[in-house]
Amino acid sequence: MLNRPRKANFGHLAPESAFPASSRISTSAEYAAGCGLEEIAIPASMLLNLTLCFSVEPFSQTCRLHLGLENARQEAVVREGDTFRSFTRLDRMGNTSRGDASVIHTTHILVNQRDERVFSLLKRSYYDPIRQPVERESKPDQGKNSSYFDGVGQQFIDQFQSVEKFPDAPLESLAVDDVILHLAVRPIGWTENLALSTIYRNTHPIHWDAQRYGRDGIVVCGGFVQALVFAICDRELRQVLDEVLERSSHVNTIAPEDRIGAVSRVLSVEQIDRHLEAVRIKTLGLKNVDIEKELVGVEIPADLLDDQERKPSEIEAICQAQCPTLSGKIALQAIRTVIRPRS
Repeated sequence: MLNRPRKANFGHLAPESAFPASSRISTSAEYAAGCGLEEIAIPASMLLNLTLCFSVEPFSQTCRLHLGLENARQEAVVREGDTFRSFTRLDRMGNTSRGDASVIHTTHILVNQRDERVFSLLKRSYYDPIRQPVERESKPDQGKNSSYFDGVGQQFIDQFQSVEKFPDAPLESLAVDDVILHLAVRPIGWTENLALSTIYRNTHPIHWDAQRYGRDGIVVCGGFVQALVFAICDRELRQVLDEVLERSSHVNTIAPEDRIGAVSRVLSVEQIDRHLEAVRIKTLGLKNVDIEKELVGVEIPADLLDDQERKPSEIEAICQAQCPTLSGKIALQAIRTVIRPRS
């Protein structure tokens, strides 16, 4: 188990300029107050990236690829000036069938200065092969920090269930099987990529060391790609009060200056109470696709927008056979549930 302390003062963090928010809970102090919060909400994507990046230097510096995330959720209110520590637990590991690499499963917890769990997620990563013997006796960590991994923290949605009426704000009605073409397309540039890597303390050289990897070998951090994809979706999905990432995985890598877009399908809409609804959504993050010119009127294969997580090779086969426009252009697949006021 690894402990990584950091201090993050959100008054001085500028990364959200790269991930524009449309939901007013993250942009309007008045709206946030009407939702029962003391100040505007810190976007979940920021907390997710803090949780991921704080673990890079002590743990994943040698990681080859970030494969995917599961069950990523905020568990406590975050305030400007909060101080965080990151804890990582290795859950299981094993070599691939070819023996040329290993997949390591980890749990990551972000804890604030009040010893509250703030954010948690599960991660799958690709590493060099594990030396023999691969099967080793487990040695559970029973130290003082192990308690952070016991159970789960509070559900952030609890903050909103006592709100009698949410403030007025733009809110589009969403229905099952709606397919949404998010028309915004935006890159993460070279300067932004370097700045984000510095601010979030992402020390993995593949994200910034062009001397070692060459400009063509630099890969934008998967957490940053996901944050921008979800930010692009935000305008059509707003007002998002809270979200839980069920799972996400990366299909094709993103380089600085690649243009990122998105398409989503509504999988389900569930009424939580008379004020709140939970909308389950499948999103594809796209690279270098002009959504408005290239996808309007195009039938996107249903298999790409169902609730299954597919291997990159399977996704590419579907694209080549049924939708060549998307061949080699899908960067991310993600399923999440967003909590919104009812329309």
